[in-house]
Amino acid sequence: MKLFMFYVGGNCGNSNVELHDVRFSIGETPEDCHEDLRRQWWGDADSLHLDCWGAVEQADGFDITLTTDAPAEGRDKLFFVNLGGYDPAEFSELHKNILLVMPDENSAKARAKAQIRHWTLPHRDRLFDVEKAVDVTASMQRYGYSLKLTKAAREKPFTFVCKYLPIA
Repeated sequence: MKLFMFYVGGNCGNSNVELHDVRFSIGETPEDCHEDLRRQWWGDADSLHLDCWGAVEQADGFDITLTTDAPAEGRDKLFFVNLGGYDPAEFSELHKNILLVMPDENSAKARAKAQIRHWTLPHRDRLFDVEKAVDVTASMQRYGYSLKLTKAAREKPFTFVCKYLPIA
């Protein structure tokens, strides 16, 4: 089994623009995750589609594998951090999605913020806002799996597909 990260989109109610979210699921293939993604979607069911997806096999210098073994106590965890900020030349909020291996959410937020120094305007309060930090390690337990993080011997880039794919 593999951990997959998906960038899903669709409409919700009377929205004027498409809404998006990042979701995680597990399966042997991305297609194995489609039913789970449909259950996770809160918007109009007939509008759900994928924009990007990929297997998360490595992040932040760690190889990532799924195991049914009990999670080890006191270890680093995999965090997904979504940052929000502004650029005066763009009529929208900018976002950056980051996977980090850290011991806790506050450490993950601080490290993520250091990666967006090039944005020129803060989200609020003169700080770039970490909109959401998700403990992916803990969330995989709902599937009956634990994430095993092992220091990687060599770097492997995150490979992903960007393509509009309806899955409603």
